[in-house]
Amino acid sequence: MPEVTKQFTDFPVENAYRHKLAPNGRESLAHIFLMPEQQMAGFIYPSMLGTGEARAMACFFGPNFPEQVVEAHDGTISEDMNFDNWRLGPLHMEVAEPFKKVNLDWNGERIKVKASFEGTHPPYPFSTHPKGNPPYFGDNRTEQHGRVVADIEIDGQKYPHTGFLVRDHSWGPRIWGINQHYKWIHATTGDSSMHFFEMQAFGKTELRGFLFKDGAMRHIADVDYDFTFGDDMLQKTFQVTVTDTEGRKSFIDYKMFGILQSSHDPKTIINTGCATLEFDGVAGVGVCEFNWNKNYFDFVKDYVTQYG
Repeated sequence: MPEVTKQFTDFPVENAYRHKLAPNGRESLAHIFLMPEQQMAGFIYPSMLGTGEARAMACFFGPNFPEQVVEAHDGTISEDMNFDNWRLGPLHMEVAEPFKKVNLDWNGERIKVKASFEGTHPPYPFSTHPKGNPPYFGDNRTEQHGRVVADIEIDGQKYPHTGFLVRDHSWGPRIWGINQHYKWIHATTGDSSMHFFEMQAFGKTELRGFLFKDGAMRHIADVDYDFTFGDDMLQKTFQVTVTDTEGRKSFIDYKMFGILQSSHDPKTIINTGCATLEFDGVAGVGVCEFNWNKNYFDFVKDYVTQYG
């Protein structure tokens, strides 16, 4: 059985930390909590520009609050603040061990989180793909899944959680509106993981991603999927067969238990489907995120029951 190759395990550890950006560059780190046992999900999302302007954002949904709860704090960070001790407003993020362990603390008015993440496979750098990362969406990015232990409190109600977390780290240019549509897809059982990012821009489709199972990580070569929408054009189910560069295949069947909606640019809307799934017959969790041009989404959703 092939092993995880050096192109993944030898990725420089300095890339786990903050990068020097051009003034219009952007760096962000998404941490997505998946809590199907409580029908909850959420994210903690620090982001920053080359100018030092930064934002810390947290968002959660669940059956005990009628609308998703969002807290955000904007500010300026110093040039020497790194990810081993990144602080802004209610957020403290600590890369305790590069590409292996991260601690997160959020102490907001409505949202409080104390969480520890430990990766279950090496990070997947897009720079290891022969075509690299699409340059309008960053110089590089890494995707990683792991186990998380978290104490989460929303409006005074406590939700202890032990499960999985999806972690994404990107840096460089970010022009959201260039993508007419993308699918950002994750799945993990702990032992097996899959991610693909399919971007549609300039009339072209770009595909990046990995399959990790049986201790081997390989690039994804092909995806074949089908899915269903609800009346609001939010994804309900997603089925995909992925094939990697060694011809290995996996079938993953998603069922959404909720959607996180967000936007970081007025041109786009992001529908992050949070799912339970079967990964080659093994239970797991995942993310099925669809990003749309907002004008297109607002127009076409009125036709989804008839044509979608």
